[in-house]
Amino acid sequence: MDSKQPENVPARPRGRWYALCTLAMIAIAGALVLQRLRSNEQQSEKTQGVMRSTLNSVPTTTGIDTDGKVSPAEEVPLASATATDDLDNPSDDERDTEILYKKGVDTDGKVSPTAEVTLANSISWDKMDNPSEDGWDTEVLHKKAKKQLEKLGQLLVQPQRIENDILESIATPDFSSGPLVPAQLQRVFEDSVFVIQRTLPQVHSLNSTDEHSDGSPTAFRGPAGLAEALHLAGAHLVDAEDVHFKFKVIRVHLSPDGFTTHQFLSVSGRNGDTVVEQHATWIVRWRDSDGTGSPKIERIDVQNFESVETKGPLFADCTEAVLSHNDCYHDQLLYGVSDWMERMSPRDFAFSGMPGIALGDVNGDGLEDLYLCQEARLPNRLFLQNSDGTLRDVTQAWDVDWLERSHSALLVDLDNDGDQDLAVAIFGGLVVASNEDHQRFQIQTVLQTSDKTSSLSAIDFDLDGRLDLYVCGYSPNTSTSNTDPTLLGGKSNAFVWHDANNGATNSLFRNETTRTGWHFNNVTKNVGLDQNNHRWSFSAAWEDYDNDGDPDLYVSNDFGRNNLYRNDLHPPSVTNGGTASSKGDPGKGRRFVDVAAETGSEDSASGMSVTWGDYDRDGWMDLYISNMFSAAGNRITFQSKFKPEVSKDLRRRFQHFARGNTLLRNLGNSSGSSSPGFSDVSTGAGVTMGRWAWGSNFMDLNNDGWEDLMVANGYATAEDTGDL
Repeated sequence: MDSKQPENVPARPRGRWYALCTLAMIAIAGALVLQRLRSNEQQSEKTQGVMRSTLNSVPTTTGIDTDGKVSPAEEVPLASATATDDLDNPSDDERDTEILYKKGVDTDGKVSPTAEVTLANSISWDKMDNPSEDGWDTEVLHKKAKKQLEKLGQLLVQPQRIENDILESIATPDFSSGPLVPAQLQRVFEDSVFVIQRTLPQVHSLNSTDEHSDGSPTAFRGPAGLAEALHLAGAHLVDAEDVHFKFKVIRVHLSPDGFTTHQFLSVSGRNGDTVVEQHATWIVRWRDSDGTGSPKIERIDVQNFESVETKGPLFADCTEAVLSHNDCYHDQLLYGVSDWMERMSPRDFAFSGMPGIALGDVNGDGLEDLYLCQEARLPNRLFLQNSDGTLRDVTQAWDVDWLERSHSALLVDLDNDGDQDLAVAIFGGLVVASNEDHQRFQIQTVLQTSDKTSSLSAIDFDLDGRLDLYVCGYSPNTSTSNTDPTLLGGKSNAFVWHDANNGATNSLFRNETTRTGWHFNNVTKNVGLDQNNHRWSFSAAWEDYDNDGDPDLYVSNDFGRNNLYRNDLHPPSVTNGGTASSKGDPGKGRRFVDVAAETGSEDSASGMSVTWGDYDRDGWMDLYISNMFSAAGNRITFQSKFKPEVSKDLRRRFQHFARGNTLLRNLGNSSGSSSPGFSDVSTGAGVTMGRWAWGSNFMDLNNDGWEDLMVANGYATAEDTGDL
């Protein structure tokens, strides 16, 4: 094992430190944390101890120590000779309103008793998001309809509160509907855990007045009829706990005497150990004669109804039971993102996603252990699993409490000695550490990458018996500049939202580690992975999709098209002597070709994760890509006034952005081309609704031999959803 200390090792806590206030941190962050190196010579000169020197050079005042504990603020002298007043001098950087703020003078020149300043160009959210002023009449109607639907949803989940006067404000006197829970349900699946019932999809027509889209007669009329329909539909929720409902309006169509909305409805509740979920599409016809008051519901048709009954909980939240006896659980891990953002610079946090975790048996006891990545200035954590299933924090003892922003990690055997080594993608680099006798990790090298790494995967792409490493990059390196507009992509007016090609580069490192030392060679260009390699990549997954014996690579990208790189073995070059040889080829004869377009697998959208699985058990691996479902996007992009100047093809691409997740079925040899093609079966399979889906995995939840899907979704927000 090579014991030489590598260059550019991550910073670890040395004594007590405190996070710098936001302004000072932004001003000096680029000079303190791991920096993008311009050449190998610069790397040799600059990387020695850069990460460890971070703490010695960062003045902090906001009350966070190296263990992530919240502490009283303490003044720490600046390491550099630059005075604090020089760092925060608004007169030098044209912040005129900040000068007035410090002097207690408002923007009109009047002396103010308070320190608040109203900026001249500030616009309230209500003013900014006012569709009536933008000419979007359908969005005005959506807001009105949504308020009425919220009232209706409250009555659906609490039928005991139904009163006629409330319903008279929601429904017209001639209201009509069939059962809100269709009478004709087909049981499509049942085992010891699940009971699933559905209505078969129906073709909807609003021309008939006596029959509804599920084939049922018009059984409920007037507000009193709506009350009866709600009572019947919500009967199973009367004694339920944890009751929730949600309407998502996805279409608005105008008509001479009103309008029609299409919306998804989800309702759930728990009765004892049984959880019942109901999902349906409602087509609601509204009457809005004068356009001034609240619209009223004239008719409800129910389509695509599904009921899922789960017997007993699928999962139990054991976080507290497993971690609560560790000090870091109470001192740091329990604090949410909003809490840390009040104490630290926004540049220390990744708004596009949270850090990852890795599982592996690092101490050789047969139990899976946990490595937790964290944001900048919060130490990464290593937890060993005890025999009772709890976890104990051994971070410092294993020398892995690094402070760099860490986005993903892997616990894999990189030197083929039988234990789990550690690879961590940090800001601007990939840290590779060896497992030393199941006692600690020793950093062997730090590989230069794009600044904003996002995810990490390991695969033996060249079949030489050693695991290689592939690192995804997201935003371009210049995003660290205060003047750069591309930190969050669409923030720039010049940004090509549907086909961005100005992102960070991804990197493939070939593992050339031997007994004499650790070495990884960047072969990205040598093997052809530099093709279409400037997209905003979130994740990657390897699989032999064409069944030729070697692993291929799929990359999911934000803001546009994804990549499917087919792994080909090219014949080695022939020397003058006529002997075939691949000597001097870093890729060892391997070449990747992006075949996403020709195989129908580009899935141009906001790709955030990808998973492979043979969901139909035909022997060919299929793809599931997590994207972003947007109700507003579904409403807007189907309106005739949305970008009327663009082509139909481009309009369809925007509509696809809002649809949600994608399931691509591998057609295998039936595609008739050199590369198996894919067919988009997402809508028919009912898997597009993943909301804001960050991660997904094929897994067999009920052990019946068929691949199921688990999708992680959500985003940090507040009560006012206007921030989205």
